[in-house]
Amino acid sequence: MATGDQSDFVARLRQVLPDGWFPTPPAADEQEKAPVLVGVLSGCANVLAWLWLQLADLNNQTRLQTTSGTDLSIKADDYFGAGAFPRLTGETDAAYRQRIIDALVAEKNTRAAIIAAVQSVTGTTATVIEQTNATDCKGYGSTQVPAAGGGYGYGSGLHYGHLSGGQFFITVPRGSVTDDSIILNAINSTKAAGVV
Repeated sequence: MATGDQSDFVARLRQVLPDGWFPTPPAADEQEKAPVLVGVLSGCANVLAWLWLQLADLNNQTRLQTTSGTDLSIKADDYFGAGAFPRLTGETDAAYRQRIIDALVAEKNTRAAIIAAVQSVTGTTATVIEQTNATDCKGYGSTQVPAAGGGYGYGSGLHYGHLSGGQFFITVPRGSVTDDSIILNAINSTKAAGVV
């Protein structure tokens, strides 16, 4: 008899019956004196044991670390939006759970995060140019003294700067990726909302 199984609930139900109404439960070597009572209590205990299993399963589904099956897909929909983070074909619960955890704690919204996201997809390192970053745009520089500012001389390796934020340019070597949407999805899932 284990906690929460049918036998356990029969014993628990029998303990709460009024004294003297029914025969006492038998000892280990005795025969049952109230088999009809045990049959009726077993019916109730069967339902209670099923409910006990449902509660144990529900308890497991409340935490990402112990969620399984379709509930894991429901958690992914809760975290990332409906259908935005689907389970791969044949993916185990453990692998899917780890992908969800990795996506939840992944670095986002930074230049390094965007470069890392593109690198994970293409296997190549992207070049990011932020218009408000003086290191990227240099000021009024030239090819002889590129560190002296930048903005003029776009064709000579310098770039035009701008004071309005929320925009960056990225040059991505494709690597083995043939579909641009894969690269764009990696960038869009990493960049901050409202950034172009």
